[in-house]
Amino acid sequence: MKSFSCTLVISLAIRIGASYEYYGNCVPGPIVAGLNQTGGRIALYTMALQKIMPIYGGLLLMAEGPNLQCGAAANAVNSNQVLPNQILKHYLGMKQLGTMQSLKEADKSGQVSYLYVFKSKLFVEYSQIADCVPGPIVGSLNQTGGRIALYTMALKTILPSLFGDLLFLGQGNSSACLDMMNGINGGNMTSWKMKKKVGELGMQEIGVMQGLKLADNDLTYIYVFKNNMWNNTNGVMIPKMLSYGLAPDFKMEKKKALV
Repeated sequence: MKSFSCTLVISLAIRIGASYEYYGNCVPGPIVAGLNQTGGRIALYTMALQKIMPIYGGLLLMAEGPNLQCGAAANAVNSNQVLPNQILKHYLGMKQLGTMQSLKEADKSGQVSYLYVFKSKLFVEYSQIADCVPGPIVGSLNQTGGRIALYTMALKTILPSLFGDLLFLGQGNSSACLDMMNGINGGNMTSWKMKKKVGELGMQEIGVMQGLKLADNDLTYIYVFKNNMWNNTNGVMIPKMLSYGLAPDFKMEKKKALV
């Protein structure tokens, strides 16, 4: 493999995610039941939470169960250890509430709590990453013969832990390229959305044959890659993230209780 010893202009502006993808909130039954504005109805308490916490988006799961398990489940969601579709598997005492069940008045005994899991409005996905490179730099790389598409290898060789598969290759003036790059690296745009608006953004997509041409000194080229540091399963910027401390396994506790 050729060694790339060149000067690269890499201007990557990726912000740290402001939020995990989901929020969980465990509310004791007496509190849910005591809200006069909702008549103590379980489902209607959702509106109270969304009003108090405007960062809560759409409701994904509503469940009831013992106070301990409900609180543990909410903490696991908020620390990004358990996804909404995994909650009922890890916390066997929690039961999802259907439409009719959730319209009932909340339990006032103090033994039951209600779990509300929401989509976060602050969540930003950084699954893609882009880099703008001026034409003179692309064209001056001897190892690639100055070919536009081949410069991809230089970027991936120098930053293999960051740049994954190439998703998009485009060209335009420097200002338009930087605007597009910042949109992608800021989590506000994906290459798929970009392809629909590429003309409006002042950029042009480069096809296979065009990519084999020599770089133009008057243009700037954008390379959009899959972000290797983004973990799609957990929605975080941690490479090869492993499960780290799932909530207590209540399945085992349940077996002990039955003995």
